[in-house]
Amino acid sequence: MIVNIQHTDTKILSQIISESILFSVLKNGIQAQVLIDETIESLVKWLSAGSNGYSGKFIEDKSFVGFIVVKDYWNLSHLFVLPSFQKKGIGKALLSEAILKCKDTNPKRKIMLNSSNSASAFYKHMGFINTGGERALPGGCIPYEYNF
Repeated sequence: MIVNIQHTDTKILSQIISESILFSVLKNGIQAQVLIDETIESLVKWLSAGSNGYSGKFIEDKSFVGFIVVKDYWNLSHLFVLPSFQKKGIGKALLSEAILKCKDTNPKRKIMLNSSNSASAFYKHMGFINTGGERALPGGCIPYEYNF
């Protein structure tokens, strides 16, 4: 089940970000912690600023196992699923719902994102198109977009 993210969800959102990055993107080290900290800071700042866009969290058996944030209805900035729930259709469900919710309010008529290396195949499978070369950042940074 997908429901809206609440401002009170920050602690569990941070936990999902940390576990997901350490499992799928960077296994350990300073670069992993910097990426985790920057990702959490970006999310907290967005939630505190009024949350313009779409956000949803996936609930499975009363547990919060994944979430998505599309800032301003076009900037997919966060899509994370707990490692033990990955490859079960949760990311696909979250992204499909976000596309539906953002389609009519999207000022750019597309959703854009920068993917980690580990998620690149997922976005291609979901119909996103690579729009440029990878930037040399920890975990990768590959631009994609989904046109409506």
